[in-house]
Amino acid sequence: MTDTISASTTAPRRPRFLNGWRIAGWSAALALLLLPAIAMVFTREVNWTPLDFVFAGVLIFSLGIGIEIAVRVGRSGVHTLGLGIAAVAGFLTLWANAAVGFIGAEGEPVNIAISLMVVAAAIVTLAVRFRPNILRFVFAIVALGQIGAGLYATGAMPGHAVEWGVLIVFAGIWSAAALCFHRAAIRPA
Repeated sequence: MTDTISASTTAPRRPRFLNGWRIAGWSAALALLLLPAIAMVFTREVNWTPLDFVFAGVLIFSLGIGIEIAVRVGRSGVHTLGLGIAAVAGFLTLWANAAVGFIGAEGEPVNIAISLMVVAAAIVTLAVRFRPNILRFVFAIVALGQIGAGLYATGAMPGHAVEWGVLIVFAGIWSAAALCFHRAAIRPA
């Protein structure tokens, strides 16, 4: 019995950072960032400044880190799913809000408040160390905050159309993350 060595102990182990999924994910992120640069060579309709590339890079890098965190610290499948949904929702919210704004132009105070909700949720997520019993409330508040921003804008910003469909879809995504954390909190791994 001592003469047999299992194949798993003799095969060289690849470092964790060389995982195929990680390489594919980060390569896709880099490709996504390079697309506008390539498009600028062929058309004048795409005209990004260096600041646009920095902003997009930070946003895409943040999404990648969010997915990495979800995979590494998720305590159960539903907890990992909640973290992943929150990372994607944060990315989409900040990207859409910076591109066109949810209500009026992207620089409107209500749009800044929506972005700050996402940043605050990310900070709280880190501060509470990804505990689902707290995150279920945090992301439910973000979902309600998006609806609240729409209600505020309806009264405070006459002449600006509130995109209720978009706000409701995003509130639904944040609610899905909150529901995942609720399920993870009541059924810990």
